[in-house]
Amino acid sequence: MKKTFKNLACLFIATLAIVSCDSVGDDNELNYGSGPYVAQFSTAAKTGFFLKDDNEVFNFDIPLELVGGNGLAVDSDLNLTFEVNTDLSTAIEGTHFTFATSATNAVIPAGNKFASLKINVDSATLDDQNPPVLVLDLLSATADGANVVVSGNKNRITITLQGTCTSDLAGNYSVSTTRLSPAGGPYTRTDEFIDEIGVGTYNTTTVGNYKAVADATLTGVWNNLDASLPDVGYDFKEVCGRIRVEEQNLAHAYSNIIQQTDAQYALSTVNEATGVLTIEYSIFFTNNTVERPFRSVYTPL
Repeated sequence: MKKTFKNLACLFIATLAIVSCDSVGDDNELNYGSGPYVAQFSTAAKTGFFLKDDNEVFNFDIPLELVGGNGLAVDSDLNLTFEVNTDLSTAIEGTHFTFATSATNAVIPAGNKFASLKINVDSATLDDQNPPVLVLDLLSATADGANVVVSGNKNRITITLQGTCTSDLAGNYSVSTTRLSPAGGPYTRTDEFIDEIGVGTYNTTTVGNYKAVADATLTGVWNNLDASLPDVGYDFKEVCGRIRVEEQNLAHAYSNIIQQTDAQYALSTVNEATGVLTIEYSIFFTNNTVERPFRSVYTPL
């Protein structure tokens, strides 16, 4: 299938101010005051995707950040200590990965609010069916002249080292989407385009029964999204014949969250014989407390 690439660097600029299409209120804003600075991992979980190759070692960044205080960076280096949680980790240092710098220390330089731990991942050691997991705990944070504490809820990060295979799914499809609960659909479109936006990573034209396109090929009751948005589909990754949908905002703009459970991931596959893609995922509404699961079936044209 033909592969095309597009620049998604600006997708998140300004658009996340859009409220949910299902009456979800604005997200709470972070208010900075005179309290302590907080050092933390930027996210509680992160998945790295690595093409399996006997001769390939990949660099991977684990993000750290400084928040709180007066909202500004500190004037001195912020020194952090961390450790591998050996009780929770299945990834083995020296086999699956090595630390590119220190295995216990990191620094957010003076005047900066972000940095990263760097590891090297040996993709040849990864089992795509049972990816190893690296769990890190942030232990301490100190900076001269600043009151810095370690976050109580982002002091641990779980990194999944996911091996992947070569992939070629970009092209034109027809899509039939069913809402599994409450039952709805099918919602169909006969000229859906799946675009490759990175190695083995793809973006659709529509998501669930939400679209920003107007054409005669749509059947079923579709909901309109803001047609001015640069991208209203969803992103997914092929993992050796299975389809992973990582958490993302609806249309990369609304406060609604798209997620995929492990059970949905197990049912999301590529039929190697026919090229048909079956992808299950959920869109959340009402302050992301109400789940609406969908199944989309893409048939290549």
